[in-house]
Amino acid sequence: MIVLDMVGHVDGKTMNRARTLRFAPALACLAACGPDGVPSETEASTTEASTTETRGDSSTTMQTTAPSDSTESSSSSSSSGGTTESVPACGNEVVEGQEQCDGTELAGASCMLLFGYQGELACTETCTLETSGCLPPGMILIPGGEFEMGSDAYADDERPARNVNVSTFYIDANEVTVASYDLCVQTGSCELPGMGGACNYGVAGRDDHPINCVDWFDAYTYCGWVGGMISKRLPTEAEWEKAARSDDARLYPWGEDPPPSCTHVSMDEGMGGGCGADSSISVGSKPMGDSPYGVHDMAGGVWDWVADWYSAYDVAEDDNPTGPAMGMFRVIRGGGWATTDINWFRTSARNPSDVVGNANIGFRCAQDGVLVME
Repeated sequence: MIVLDMVGHVDGKTMNRARTLRFAPALACLAACGPDGVPSETEASTTEASTTETRGDSSTTMQTTAPSDSTESSSSSSSSGGTTESVPACGNEVVEGQEQCDGTELAGASCMLLFGYQGELACTETCTLETSGCLPPGMILIPGGEFEMGSDAYADDERPARNVNVSTFYIDANEVTVASYDLCVQTGSCELPGMGGACNYGVAGRDDHPINCVDWFDAYTYCGWVGGMISKRLPTEAEWEKAARSDDARLYPWGEDPPPSCTHVSMDEGMGGGCGADSSISVGSKPMGDSPYGVHDMAGGVWDWVADWYSAYDVAEDDNPTGPAMGMFRVIRGGGWATTDINWFRTSARNPSDVVGNANIGFRCAQDGVLVME
């Protein structure tokens, strides 16, 4: 089994929440390598090889020579004669400095075939597929690692503050819009959301507003539909909080101060929801309120559904926590356009909600940062 890390690694490890993807042609790119991506001495090539590189629609032939006395070129010594030979790399069996493999060397692999979206794959000297160029459109990479989740200073359900580890993942930069959700409705994959009142669906001029009046199941269904070959999902509560506050335990997505106002947040300051609009406003309209990673509207906009059932924190669950297996309420995070209490805009604030949505609740999707290829 080979693990394809979407931030640029292939190794023999198994990662949490990895999804299986069968793609034999891409593995052919790694055929010249030994176990765990280490080049195989038995497949070593001679020091000179002619390679054909394809760039777009044109082809050029490049002669590559690896001098035997160069300490900078990758080489292996033959056990029989002690000769220095060039180590095979992806596709062309010759190590090239700063290897950037072409389509032939990648054996037909592409971001579109592997993941279902645009971008550029590359191939490294150590026989790994470099996939960082395959960023999902509209999503932001949140690096894995520990961060402080919860707070001891506020509500009981935020206690205790503790270090939690999450794996690398992607999260939508914006909350899902009316226009995006409508595409799912038009395919028959998503149910119609609520309409009328402060609901956004079907209202002229609100295509770029967050979809609201959707229940938890609507959000779950949409995220599973929208990802293409690699499906998205709702973020876990831990992932949502990491994306909102980073690893410095900040009070609000933008820092410790100033307190929430319409400068940073789409909210109700006492003059009507949406900073006086009496409705939601366009997603991403408050860039001063962005999180450290550049995620918009983690405070305000609409409350975000997350994957977890609501419950007291299980302090023993500190590695990619997913919450309890069942419950009565789901968790919503972040506050919304009709929220007045600024405490709800804190990055650690949690709110239980039944699965039925309302005009102040929407969602955004997440996607795993690691895929498994067999």
